[in-house]
Amino acid sequence: MMHYFEDVDGNFVQQFQSGGFDARLRELYIYTLLNERGYGIGREHPAPDFHCQSLLGDFFIEATTVNPSGAAPDVDPQNRDAYFAHYVPLKYGSALFSKLQQRYWELSHVAGHPLVLAIQDFHAPHAMAWSNTALVEYLYAIRQTERQTPGGQIEIGSERVTEYRWGDKPPVPAGFFLQPESENISAVIANPSGSISKFNRIGFLAGFGARDILMMRSGYCYKGSLTPEHFVTEVHKAGYEETWCEGLSVYHNPHAKLPLPPEALPCAAHHTSRDGRILSRQPAFHPLGSTTHIVVPT
Repeated sequence: MMHYFEDVDGNFVQQFQSGGFDARLRELYIYTLLNERGYGIGREHPAPDFHCQSLLGDFFIEATTVNPSGAAPDVDPQNRDAYFAHYVPLKYGSALFSKLQQRYWELSHVAGHPLVLAIQDFHAPHAMAWSNTALVEYLYAIRQTERQTPGGQIEIGSERVTEYRWGDKPPVPAGFFLQPESENISAVIANPSGSISKFNRIGFLAGFGARDILMMRSGYCYKGSLTPEHFVTEVHKAGYEETWCEGLSVYHNPHAKLPLPPEALPCAAHHTSRDGRILSRQPAFHPLGSTTHIVVPT
């Protein structure tokens, strides 16, 4: 994968083999995703990370990660609800807001083109498998709740979120797409499955590694329903297929000056907000997160 990858910073390998592994793996995932979709990739500028070129038009992607804090909070039963409702959205907010302050849209080569932020959560072990709900809520300032109707049907309710509070820090407003100058960000993309496990699975499918191992994948996915369902699959068996795009979500900014056309990433799930609700269009199989177990024969 690195054969055609242009290391514009000159320190990719060094960081990949040290403390920057998560961020550099995320960068490599986006590179493989764009290659799979047939994009030309410009790396002539140090920022943003990717200049995506196609007949549909150009756009730019800047990648970022949610990283661990110096002192992680103690998630005991008493503050567990507050952790998920406030702390996790704040972690996403910190990473995205720092990118907003870079004002990439003012660069001459970016001006006039959609600008996309790609984010992945590494703030806690396996965080990307369960924190995606906090990202959606922070972006649109809408909290979705599942409830059952008197007739036994499942429906999704929506409620407005105004701010997040954690400890003695000042409150932070909810809604990244509602913040000043965020209209210059066309969309945010995220793939909880875009981790080292995806590289392991697709690498195995491509013929790399020992052929006598067993690889099991389990998690939750949408299959045309309102609520996610559990799935289990055997990667090592004939017929298993997976793409780099599988699991990718595009969160469109409803206030964007330069919207990202959905056709730019037709393989992904697409989301936006309208009239206080989140609207989604998803593929037939859309994993929310999964765990891969590799069994080595004795």
